[in-house]
Amino acid sequence: MDEAVSDRVGMLCDQLSRWPELATTIRDGGAQAQLAELLTLLAGRSAPDDRRVSALIDAIEDACARQGLPGLTRRLPSLPPGLGTARRTPQDGEPAGWTCPLDRCSRVVLPEETPSAPICAAHGEDARMRPYRPRPR
Repeated sequence: MDEAVSDRVGMLCDQLSRWPELATTIRDGGAQAQLAELLTLLAGRSAPDDRRVSALIDAIEDACARQGLPGLTRRLPSLPPGLGTARRTPQDGEPAGWTCPLDRCSRVVLPEETPSAPICAAHGEDARMRPYRPRPR
């Protein structure tokens, strides 16, 4: 999946996972069918078409904007190098973070953000993100 599309999928997944009521906003804005199709495409076995995923996200963003929630999947610029480096070091066996269990987006959630595995909005079976444990050097 294209990096820009992957980033947008990650942002939408993050928002849906943190704010389940966002699905109501999307429905009220007229994009419930687009959200359902997007989640189905993301959970499928084959890689979805980037153009279709992007079009669905655009429709979802438009629906949210009509409800007063613009820019839903627009990523803020990254922090400059050196900022945010005071991170907690995971203990042996603990995840250093969590990543997409479907390998469909670039979302990463760090232990500082949540003490347990966060939800993946598109992953229907388990719904939990995959733990990331760095390989020993």
